[in-house]
Formats: sequence, structure tokens, C-alpha cells
Amino acid sequence: MIRRRSLALLLVLWACLAAGRPAATTLSVVALLDQYAAGRFDAVVEALAADDVDFEDVLAQLRRDGPVWMDAGGTADRARRELVAATFALEAARAGAWRDWKRTQKQPLMCAEGEAAARAGCHQPASVLYWKAPPLLIEWGCEIFRRDETPRPIERWWQLAALAVAQRSEDTQFLTQDPAVARGLGTAEIGNVQDEIMHLLHVQARFPGEARFMLAQGIARDRVWPEDALVAYGSLNADPDVGGEAMMRLGAMQMRQRRPDDALKLFDQAEELTRDPYVIFLARYFRGQVHEQRRRWDDAEEAYRGAVAAVPHAQSATIALAALVFRDGRRAEAQQLVRDMLAADPQPSDPWRGFVHADDRFWPQLVGRLRAEIAR
Repeated sequence: MIRRRSLALLLVLWACLAAGRPAATTLSVVALLDQYAAGRFDAVVEALAADDVDFEDVLAQLRRDGPVWMDAGGTADRARRELVAATFALEAARAGAWRDWKRTQKQPLMCAEGEAAARAGCHQPASVLYWKAPPLLIEWGCEIFRRDETPRPIERWWQLAALAVAQRSEDTQFLTQDPAVARGLGTAEIGNVQDEIMHLLHVQARFPGEARFMLAQGIARDRVWPEDALVAYGSLNADPDVGGEAMMRLGAMQMRQRRPDDALKLFDQAEELTRDPYVIFLARYFRGQVHEQRRRWDDAEEAYRGAVAAVPHAQSATIALAALVFRDGRRAEAQQLVRDMLAADPQPSDPWRGFVHADDRFWPQLVGRLRAEIAR
């Protein structure tokens, strides 16, 4: 009887809590597509940014209603409506990327009778991968373009924007595959490898000459299988567009692997290949870290000052420089560096904070290019 009363009490409590919990916002995807097509981009982004948006429902509506909506404008407006739908999917994916991206479910041990206690001879099945709505939204848009055997010009811009969203998620598996399989190991970490997306593979098949996609291969492999990253970065060492960033990232990888001399040479090479403040800042900031590790304080200070010159008031290099100056007894200068950094308006985007997000720094320009095409 006591157990029944306790269970009833728990059920009543759960019902009360559920009743007080606000329901998730239900968006009309068709209405949002109409707004996006009409150029009301900010209103759509604001709607997608609400805390309680159900992105699984957004994906379901796109799959159900998107094809009809794209057909509704007739042949003359079909290509534009496809771009609207695919770009809306990117906007939704980016809005939801940091909330829910994927789930990996570990499977229970498989043991023979009597072995479970000692776990001797037990087998651990590979985990099961479940993609959530944001990566599937990217793929939904990607599939629209892949219906055309020859890529249309605007697809390159869309794929670059899709890469920016994917890299912002900090999940490399979406771009490549199960790391254990990629390393050639006999046992995969993911059991349902047939459900892997491997987005970069079909993107590079459509744009084999796009250097940023090759660079993305290196970034995706950087920490998981560095041998492959070395090949990807090395192949770009003279590329006029991404060679500087490739060398900077390769230098950072060498720095982590405790090869400081190789890292410093690569940072020098990176600066020779680019005028991009983002790359120059990071090459100098990492150079400062190498010199600090070696207790070469004057060289470290010079490197950090160079980084601050590339991106004034960027927090990572400014604080590193202020710490060195303070350590040297120049307290007033250190305080002034920090005061100026805090007073900067607008605050600069710190390249170190965006290092792992790679091409996400290009998102405003890329989505702006797509929106301009939609508004034509």
C-alpha cells in the first residue's frame, strides 16, 4: 500500500511539474520560408534563435512541406526557392548547433554466463550514433544541390557556408567519419557506420579544386589522426589562398607535439604566405607561446606585441603580453594594456577564441552572399 501511495504521489508531482513547464515554440516552416524569400532575413533568424525552438520539428516540416513549397513558384522561380530552402536550413542548423548535434549511445557489455562479474572475455559492442536535427538540416540542403550533376555557381558559396556551420559545431565526425575506421583499426568506435554522413567527401567530389575544403580535411584530422592532417596541410604549403593558414595550423600541431623548432619555422612561413590578420595574429601568438615555454621572455614579448599589432586589443595576446610585462616589473604598462583592452569599442573578435571554429569567421560574408542572391 505504501509503495502504491508513493507511486501515486510521484505521478501527481510529475504532472504538476509538466503542467508548469512552458511548451516548446512551434514554428511554421512554410511561413518562415515565405519570410526568408521576401528578404526578411533578420526576422527569421530571430525566430530560430528562441530558446525553446524544436529543431527536430523544423526538420520534419522541411522534409514534409519543403518540396511542395519549392515547386509552388513554378519553373521560373524554382532555382531561387531551392536556394531559399537550403539557406534557411543552414540558418536553422547554425541556430541549433550548440544545443544538440548528435548522440552516441554506448552499448552494454556482452558476456558469457558467469563472466559478467569479472568481465573476463566480455565483448564491448561498438556504440550507436544518432544524428540530431542540425547536421541533418545541413544534409537536407546539400541534397537539394546534389540533384544537379553539374554544380551551379551559387552552390560553391552555399557549401562554404555549410562548412562554416559544421566547423562551428566542433564535431569533426560529421565532416569525415568514425576516427577508428579512418585510422585503419579493425574495430570501429561506431557500429552503425552506414549512418555516417561524411559531408566533406561528397562536397569535395563536387568541388575538387576548392582549397578551403582540402584545408578543412586537415582541420578535421588535426587532433585525431595527425598523420593525415600533415598530408592535407603539406599539400597546401604554396597555395596562394590558404597556404598561410595551413602552415599556421601545421605549426600549431607541431607545437603540441613538442617540436618547437619545426613550429617556429612554420609560423615564419605562414606570415610569408598571407596578409590575413587572423592568420598573422595566430602565428605570432603561437610563436609567443613557444618562446614562453623556452623561457625566452624577450622573444615572447616581441611575438605577443606583434600579435596585438595584427588584431589590436584581442584578449588572448593582450593578456599574455600584460602578464609578461607585469612579470618584468612594468606594472603601470601592464595595467594600461588591460584597461585599453577592456575599453575597446567594439570589442575585436579574438582569433584564438575562434581557432577551433575555423571558417565560422566567414559566416557573415558567406550568408550575406547567399542572401544577396535570394534578393535579386
